[in-house]
Amino acid sequence: MFAALGKANMTSHKRSGTVWAVRTLTALGALCALGGSAPVARADVRPTDAYLDDNRARWEHVARQIWDTPELGLKETRSAAVLIDALRKEGFQITTGVGGEPTAFLATAGAGAPVVALLAEYDALPGLSQVAGVPKRQPVAEGTPGHGCAHNLLGTASVAAAIAANRERIARKLPGTIQLFGTPAEEILFGKTFMIRDGAFKQTDVVLAWHPDDQNRVTNRTRLAATAVDVEFFGRAAHASASPWLGRSALDALVLFDHAIALMREHIKPTARMHRVIRDGGQAPNIIPDHSQGEYWLRDSTGESVNEMLERLKKAADGAGLATETRAKVTVTFSVREPVPNDALNAVLQRELERVGPPKFDDADQKFARAMQKELGFDDAGLATQVMPFAQKNGGTASSDIGEVSAAVALAELNIATRPIGTAAHHWAQTACAAHPVGYKGMAIAAKVLAAGTVDILTDPAVAKTARDEFAVQTKGKPYVSPLPPNAKPMATHAH
Repeated sequence: MFAALGKANMTSHKRSGTVWAVRTLTALGALCALGGSAPVARADVRPTDAYLDDNRARWEHVARQIWDTPELGLKETRSAAVLIDALRKEGFQITTGVGGEPTAFLATAGAGAPVVALLAEYDALPGLSQVAGVPKRQPVAEGTPGHGCAHNLLGTASVAAAIAANRERIARKLPGTIQLFGTPAEEILFGKTFMIRDGAFKQTDVVLAWHPDDQNRVTNRTRLAATAVDVEFFGRAAHASASPWLGRSALDALVLFDHAIALMREHIKPTARMHRVIRDGGQAPNIIPDHSQGEYWLRDSTGESVNEMLERLKKAADGAGLATETRAKVTVTFSVREPVPNDALNAVLQRELERVGPPKFDDADQKFARAMQKELGFDDAGLATQVMPFAQKNGGTASSDIGEVSAAVALAELNIATRPIGTAAHHWAQTACAAHPVGYKGMAIAAKVLAAGTVDILTDPAVAKTARDEFAVQTKGKPYVSPLPPNAKPMATHAH
């Protein structure tokens, strides 16, 4: 159904941006109401598809290069360099150090409006090293980073899409600008926020993005807002056996506080999440610790709810300090809001996703997926072979600094299957798939959808105007306000 309605859009939106918006939203509403899959009417292969097919080996090599050298947030020197090199060779103008982050960059091609941006991520996760294509836990090197969120695929597909779209822009002499933002440190959830604060998206009209997943869909209205805090307690050291009465244990305070947070979980909304890791619990058992530190993350469907939980957390910290005669300190390290939806752009991605279709996984891919699911104790559902119909609240609940981008400029996001159904990101299973045909096939689909979607918007600037108008309604015309203090600087003090 959506494909047929999409054709009506293509014939009408050239006459009127208003007509396009009405028909697009009608199509989305119809899909939501039906809630089922409709036959997909395949269109002819687009020039961007053909370019990406012809150069598939090149992009798989780039993705493997990044996978082979996994780098944590703000340290992605080699990963960023590989992507910058590919863009520079295609004539993109490069600006590095965006937002004060050494591994952030902006690549630009073309001139004038509309300005369409794509997002590339390329940071890895600590401790998720894994041999590619092995369906059981087998690190390349124990305790080292790995691409457990498949950002090697994410960054490569976005760069490939930008280049494919730019080649089409040049061939057809289309007006407009293509931007590719290299955004580091997504796993620390602040890379894009610093870029926005320093004006990175001020010239951008719309943003198209994607993320590896276990499904094929346009994701919206599910990512959670998040705030992270460092909770510290300061006590008084003493000999734990000879004179414990002289000490005031900062570790006791942290244990008490952590228990309070555990009890608080019963009294938060079902949509909320709280999790933590202990960073410092003391140096030796026979020294009463004078300092302790934990890192706590709070998430929920809205920023307002997260802020309410934060105030309760602060009270718990003060209470633990009072009970143990220590001093509590709570420091907010980052904050990201829930993404602002944009159905005008969602329609562009949904139409192109249905046209391109899901990844074509073969029997060997499905066998690999089922072996991994068996290893993990999951149903042997294999890999996703369908495109999900559009629905509000499609997607997962992971937080991302993409939420900050969506509050600054109109944005839509896509998920493409790059791992077996039911498996999770931030896990060795995704690392194993991120340098395997399963991951590469998903990456190729994402690149095609993003490239074609970019050309769609360049071809018809009314789409960008409709998206901007919807963005103004969603944000109530309020200007973007950064959650970062003016003097904040990006620092990777520890891995998240």
